[in-house]
Amino acid sequence: MEDPLSPLPTPYGEESGFGAKNERALSRMIARRDAGRRFWTWLSSIRTISEIRLTLPAIATVSCAVLLVGWEHSSIEVSIGLFTIISILYIPTNMASWFSSMVARDRLSLTVEGHKSKGSYPGSERILSTLRDRVIRERLRLISAILGASSLYVVLRLNPGAVLAPSLMASGAFFGTVCILNSLRLEGSMPMRSNDFTLLSLHAPTLHDSILKSVLTDSLKAHLDPETSDLWDEWMDSLEFSVRTGQTPRTAVEHVLQSIHWEQRGIIDRNRLISEVKTVFKIAATDSLFDSSNKFNASSLSKLLAHTRAWEPGLFRLLDRLHDSVAGPQGEDFEKWRLDLDLPPRCSEGQGELFVMLHNHTGQAKTVELDIIVAKGEPAYQSLRLSAPTTPHPSMRSGDQVDEINKLVTMLERAVVLWIGIAWPDSESGPHPVQVTLKGESGETLSSMVVQTSLTTGVNPESAAVRMTEASEAVRRIAIPLSERQI
Repeated sequence: MEDPLSPLPTPYGEESGFGAKNERALSRMIARRDAGRRFWTWLSSIRTISEIRLTLPAIATVSCAVLLVGWEHSSIEVSIGLFTIISILYIPTNMASWFSSMVARDRLSLTVEGHKSKGSYPGSERILSTLRDRVIRERLRLISAILGASSLYVVLRLNPGAVLAPSLMASGAFFGTVCILNSLRLEGSMPMRSNDFTLLSLHAPTLHDSILKSVLTDSLKAHLDPETSDLWDEWMDSLEFSVRTGQTPRTAVEHVLQSIHWEQRGIIDRNRLISEVKTVFKIAATDSLFDSSNKFNASSLSKLLAHTRAWEPGLFRLLDRLHDSVAGPQGEDFEKWRLDLDLPPRCSEGQGELFVMLHNHTGQAKTVELDIIVAKGEPAYQSLRLSAPTTPHPSMRSGDQVDEINKLVTMLERAVVLWIGIAWPDSESGPHPVQVTLKGESGETLSSMVVQTSLTTGVNPESAAVRMTEASEAVRRIAIPLSERQI
């Protein structure tokens, strides 16, 4: 018999396995949801089926319109069959959106196996809201297809009469139109198709630093979704003892990202990339970086860099022009200050991203002021006081590729790069100039440039919606050659 004075069980105590069992059960449930998300997303992403989902609603709507006209060759059975097939085709997409929404909530909200909630991260609520909106739209078009088939079935079986029958046929055409409109919105992109970075395609950068101290690292981090951003921070912390003397995890990763970018541009080959990685990482860390089983490796960093390039093409245009200035012929005389700007030629939704790159070739560090004037925009005037380190000018011509890469690395490490978000009122349209003036410590003008953009209301190649789609597609395009590459 048990001692009547024995202590009561403590199911949530440190020695109890109740909490651990509950957590393991929750983890298994999350894994099952993610498996469901992968299956239904794969099934929904088959290109032929997606094209059928776009085409059939239009055919069904036209068939309803033909029934209303009373064409002798029209068939109500065919229209019912079309709506029935559409309803069946919408089931996988509904399941995919439902599982995706649950998986996103699991990844961003639950705290399982040591993972912390990411609900407070910038962009978390936007991701969940986007997925909730998709679930609603998927259900709406499924219900519309079912109602379209039902209204026509009533006409076929119940003989509602000459007054009600046309109304039911018109309602079928209406429900078909609802299916078309929602399909145009939904079939353009299928979120959470990637298994490596599941939420990346749903994230849009909201908060970022104006000064990019580590150009590629800072810009890449700003475009990571909350889940990947948290894993990125953990990975950076784990690199503390993996870098060589004189390097920090931040500088080492920046050097690796630069090397990957030069390789993607065809400036260096794969062997040179590995050599550049070895200059900043120890041997074991280098092997780990080229191990495909790790979350962050050379292949995944290439995907993330392609994603960043699709979001911010202006920044990478600056890098391309920097390479051209280094690789091109250099004269004996050169400017003491190099100022380069990039602003999209067209800005939609009254928003644009201004990138500024500044190099100091005076031979000594300087403190300068950068004035940014946006005509009829916000902020209308900005004055930034910056410290510009000295940068050796690539004035010597050299056919040696190694020298060229070293110059590029030095130029980029010592550049002052700004990322400024600017906006205009909805009432503004047409061409608008933006002026950037560089001033010395005593207020004298050292350099000045004016760039111009055209404000448009429609979609353009660098609008936010197009960039989000391009970023998702860029990751998919680069994933295929990387998976086939042998290291």
